[in-house]
Amino acid sequence: MYITTVQNRTIMPSRSEIYQAVNIILNDVIEQSFSHLVRNPQGTDELNQIIREASEDLNYYLLKIDAHNHRPNSKRLEEHYLSVTKEAEKKSLYLLARLQRLQRKGLSSTSSS
Repeated sequence: MYITTVQNRTIMPSRSEIYQAVNIILNDVIEQSFSHLVRNPQGTDELNQIIREASEDLNYYLLKIDAHNHRPNSKRLEEHYLSVTKEAEKKSLYLLARLQRLQRKGLSSTSSS
């Protein structure tokens, strides 16, 4: 998905590829959170907060993809797309870490019961 080089030419990912990547990155958080919620309803508040935050961030980053005034195929547009993708990845990792802490907490409370 990232920039690739073919015969010494840089090929920038398209807007639709960036859009798809951001969708995948944050929808993964939402899906994993829902899955955990179904299996462990005791962490509902925190899980709902993670799901809500991931959904809001997904909308924000999808809008941010088009929030620019750069020329098509320009270096600045390439930097903008990569910046949005990196921000979405960073946010996804943060939310997944929160989810993982909840999952561990759930495992330790069920094993101590």
